[in-house]
Amino acid sequence: MKKDATFKWDNKEFVDFYRNSANIIMLERQRLIRVLLEIVTFHFPNLSGLNILDLGCGDGVITKYIYDKSPDNNFYLIDASEEMLTKAKENLGNDNIFYRHITFEDYCEIQSEDCKYDLVISANAIHHLDLIQKAALFSKIYKELKFGGLFLNIDPVHPSSAYSENIQFEIWRNWMNETLENNGHHEDIGKYDNLPSVYKNNLENKPSNLWDQMQLLNNYGFRDVDCFYKYSIFAIFGGTKN
Repeated sequence: MKKDATFKWDNKEFVDFYRNSANIIMLERQRLIRVLLEIVTFHFPNLSGLNILDLGCGDGVITKYIYDKSPDNNFYLIDASEEMLTKAKENLGNDNIFYRHITFEDYCEIQSEDCKYDLVISANAIHHLDLIQKAALFSKIYKELKFGGLFLNIDPVHPSSAYSENIQFEIWRNWMNETLENNGHHEDIGKYDNLPSVYKNNLENKPSNLWDQMQLLNNYGFRDVDCFYKYSIFAIFGGTKN
């Protein structure tokens, strides 16, 4: 995602809104994170001594889950938002954690560090790239993964048809309202009903079909490519380098 003068992810008010509402507006967010962590701990039973790259790290929430479980790793966090990186530093500190302010586009242009990372993770970030840009990023990830490494991506994906989109957006709306009700925010029920339409019409969002992205991973050499969990438009998918 290229930055401009109105880059909302450097706006403190917007970032605070997103962080405070993420568990409502991102369907099954905590379950998706839990699934990611289960896959990581299955693939790396010892979960120590690893080089871990978090692409589009945001406030560092997923890295923090891994760090709290096993701090004996090196964590590399990149994000295009200075405001988000500031939040990540507040949450994580600097012990074995390295931060870089860079866009995905610029990251893809720099020289690859072949076979550097054991684990590459990303959450709610790569959908800001079009399919061609995703292909460039997936290729770079594959090059920078060590053999035996793992890539996992949590992201919204594009429905396969208008019919499917209508169903999945309705599931999304219902889930947000149920979450508000279950957390006692009855007065806010319906508050986010237009969010799926806002998301769809936002030109920053460029979700791609899940199967197209999985095919890209296969084409670049990833193995064990799969979708490990999906609910409405939100999915977790990835693969290994063997």
